Amino acid sequence: MIRQKTGNNSFLKEFNQTAILNLIRTHKALSKADLAKLTGLSPTAVGLIASSLMEKGYIHETGTGESKGGRRPVLLELKPRSFYSVGIDVDIDYTGFMMIDIKGDIIAEKLVKTPENYAYERVMEFLENETARLVDEYMVGWEKLLGIGVSVPGLIDSITKELVLAPNLKWKHKDLRADLKRFGNVPVMIENEAMASAICENWLGACQGIDNFVCINVSSGIGAGIFAHGKPYRGAGGSAGELGHIVVDENGPKCGCGNYGCLETLASTVSIAEHFKRIIRQGALSSLNSVEDLGQIDLNLIIKAAANQDVEAKRVLLESARYLGIAISNVVNTLNPSKVILGKEFVRYSDFVLDYIRGVVAGKALEYPASKVEIEASQIGEKASALGAAIIPLKALFSIN
Repeated sequence: MIRQKTGNNSFLKEFNQTAILNLIRTHKALSKADLAKLTGLSPTAVGLIASSLMEKGYIHETGTGESKGGRRPVLLELKPRSFYSVGIDVDIDYTGFMMIDIKGDIIAEKLVKTPENYAYERVMEFLENETARLVDEYMVGWEKLLGIGVSVPGLIDSITKELVLAPNLKWKHKDLRADLKRFGNVPVMIENEAMASAICENWLGACQGIDNFVCINVSSGIGAGIFAHGKPYRGAGGSAGELGHIVVDENGPKCGCGNYGCLETLASTVSIAEHFKRIIRQGALSSLNSVEDLGQIDLNLIIKAAANQDVEAKRVLLESARYLGIAISNVVNTLNPSKVILGKEFVRYSDFVLDYIRGVVAGKALEYPASKVEIEASQIGEKASALGAAIIPLKALFSIN
């Protein structure tokens, strides 16, 4: 039963509509009698709210349920292809675009190369043009868009939603909501990319129904989205989850943040590629010695070499995984999550290193919290941040924090 609230009639009406929408979402399909029982509202009130939601196009009738005596009840569900949202995941190489409907079903997705040099105004124009192209291509009216979520690899102020810093994009203090002007009255919502992945995992991935978990994204940078007591945890200003700047080796390379030995300098996909190229220059024997231009060696080539039993490729991947395991051990000791999900580009090489990471955590974290945590690679994969960004406007519709 939903918790009853007091207040003016307009607020109560909106609150009850949202509660019924969310119940239909979570249960997939419900009868009016089911809704009355779950909400504590009268059958008459439920009928009026359901009629209003059907008139607005959010829900529709779909078949009948089992009879408990008398006529079989008509079931209500969210109406597919009625309303939509768009998710955008900005990264240094490619930007992902995702369109989903009110049920969370993927309507369209595409990956487009991010403009070089990341000039802010140029990227904003690029985001507007590609989003408009996606909406127009699938003939979705802008009035049917619930919102546009944008995930960015950087610090987002939890109050103002200003982008404070995106070091890999070289952006500081940018208000993307104000600067994305082409979308008119369609709400634009900004989120950290690791938190967007965590939202995705909680909404439809491996962390559904789990209150305390951490999603760690490994790509050109490393960040974490944290859920505590069933809600996103952002910290005092929004910077919670900057896992990439945990120091895992004081004698390690200098980081862009000014410190030395940050996780990002030793376990990001960029650092993996740079490390491999460095040992090749130093004379390491590898199947990739034949590559004339070492600048062409990237994560995909290293993974391919590892799959072909290249000893040096495997060693570099495992070394990066050791540092990642050390950082996860700190997370396990500090936050005591029940799950840690590793995503973004990590899923490409998880088969080589995941068990090794679990072993590092088992050996370095305290025995009790280590025994309570499951460490897995994301099953949603690299699209989790774009999909999570698209889910954010749906969460607003259902009034979910």
